[in-house]
Amino acid sequence: MISIDQAILQFRADPRMSELVRDAYLDRDVVAAAERFFHSAEFAEVKTRLDGKWRGGVVVDVGAGAGIASYAFARSGAAQVYAVEPDPSDEVGRGAIARLPQDLPIIIIDAVGEGIPLPDASVDVVYARQVLHHIPDLPMAMHECARILKPGGIFFACREHVVDDANQKQIFLENHPMHQLAGNENAYSLDEYQRAIRQANMTLTTILYPWDSLINAFPEVRTQQELDTFHVKLLHRKLGALGSVFSYIPGMNALVRYRFSHISNPGRMFSFYAIKQKA
Repeated sequence: MISIDQAILQFRADPRMSELVRDAYLDRDVVAAAERFFHSAEFAEVKTRLDGKWRGGVVVDVGAGAGIASYAFARSGAAQVYAVEPDPSDEVGRGAIARLPQDLPIIIIDAVGEGIPLPDASVDVVYARQVLHHIPDLPMAMHECARILKPGGIFFACREHVVDDANQKQIFLENHPMHQLAGNENAYSLDEYQRAIRQANMTLTTILYPWDSLINAFPEVRTQQELDTFHVKLLHRKLGALGSVFSYIPGMNALVRYRFSHISNPGRMFSFYAIKQKA
């Protein structure tokens, strides 16, 4: 095994990995990557679902990585963004975040999700993108996120890998390109995510399945229009010309999306939206 930094440098040097590097926002130019995320359809949906709660408020970006989401929230009107990241890396950690524009209201915190050095009830939004499945003690991290949230505050975890059992987890890890090099991936069951969030005094209001949202479906689809019409391509691929005819049947899009979202693929993406319960 090699380090995560070494794996990223290897990906960047391989032309065959250029699309993966771009889609994973692993550019050496962190500002370019952050700008791309800021303008992405994914982040636009995140803001819509947060319903303006971040604007003028305090956001904690748990497992901030290179800071793309911290940058996007700061650019979008958050009064303060705390980028919580334990890795000092210049490629995907605090060193990368430090290369973002210094005039943005971003404070870097060297910490893990299980121990966030912020006061109780001090935060409006806790956001985590592709983070929870990396956390060793998920229940402890969820309690910490709930602790720092104000009553009525929002917890939004996006793009979390889900597996049904140990066999699925093994299949997922064996096929993940980063895990093959650095051995740093993980996944939990859907029940484990739900239980950890609910036991932390948060009300889980929305579970986004793999094809419910652009947030999870990227990069297979990149716009809402592509998501809305992907069933046409899927049916055509399965049934040829007859599939194109079926795609015009009322309700077919919703049915295909539902069935496709509930296929039990190892490592499939889910997102979780919860609200801190009021006392």
